[in-house]
Amino acid sequence: MLNMLANRLLNQRILALLIVGGSLAGILSCQDHAIQNPMTLTASPGPPFATGLKAPLGLAEDPRGNLWVTEAGSGTVNNGQVSVITPAGVKYPVITGFVSAISPENSPEGLNHLLLKDGKLYILHATEAKLYIADVTGFVPGVTASFPASLLTSYDIGTFVRNAHPNAPDAKNSNPYAMAFGPNGDLFIADAGGNAIIRRNQNTGALSVYAVFPDTPNPTSMGPPTIDAVPTGLVLSGNNFLVSTLSGFPFPAGAARLMQVSATGTAPVTPTVYQGGFSGLTDVELTAGGQPVVTEFGFGGTGRVANGNNAATTLFSPAITPVDILRSNTSPNTYYVLYYGPGIIVKLNATN
Repeated sequence: MLNMLANRLLNQRILALLIVGGSLAGILSCQDHAIQNPMTLTASPGPPFATGLKAPLGLAEDPRGNLWVTEAGSGTVNNGQVSVITPAGVKYPVITGFVSAISPENSPEGLNHLLLKDGKLYILHATEAKLYIADVTGFVPGVTASFPASLLTSYDIGTFVRNAHPNAPDAKNSNPYAMAFGPNGDLFIADAGGNAIIRRNQNTGALSVYAVFPDTPNPTSMGPPTIDAVPTGLVLSGNNFLVSTLSGFPFPAGAARLMQVSATGTAPVTPTVYQGGFSGLTDVELTAGGQPVVTEFGFGGTGRVANGNNAATTLFSPAITPVDILRSNTSPNTYYVLYYGPGIIVKLNATN
């Protein structure tokens, strides 16, 4: 009897080791097959991954491969929302009724980018200049009912930024646009109105100006003598943030830069140029090999996805008003690009 029990226990241990080993092998195999730094990105055959989005701005992915997307809405009624899209491309509303307005440029604005961490969505709003936090741990697409934005807790970002006035001598402004978590868990927000990175303490919620992006000389004869360096996307790369910037009016070609900001410095941290020569950068993401890829909006030309280390290298084109790029965590050779104008998500495949 004891021998039989011992054999059973031994068999169970062997089975457990096989299961764990098989899972580990599967993970390692998946990583081994990831193209570290793609030479090109190609669109998946067939229709876009998702369509019918209303002025979408930001993407995030959960461990199940669902995509969470912010939609600014129509600008005429308060129909901004956060939606979730399953790996099969089916869209479900999650949080509805966010404020949606028309910008001075006559386009819808409201929700900006979002992040997903530990079952919580961190959501930025442009016109309200607020950070919303939503617990979506138990949300099941197609099963859980959507809920109104009025139920969420929000945090004022704009008042602090306008009072701090990091973009002086320009008019006080705030537009919390994109964000990333730092090495110690604090939240770093790229404010496209204040042209600065704002740090939010993870424990107290206290805000501080972490870095400011100064104006750059206007290389054209049109417009003011200097142009804004507007931060539009940021990603943590080692101990640094890489920050995409959109050069302000008149949006000269080749004037946008990918900047680098230490993530472990003492404020105020001075941004440095990581790579220049871009046009209208809207976002930055890292490849499986840890190298940057960026999106160009396409002011006066064609939008594209480019190599962040070399502005002359196009990875995918044409891209129609791309505003976000996300590399999948569940499928490492897949990149999703969000098109603001057409309201679609395009699925791209990495190739050598």
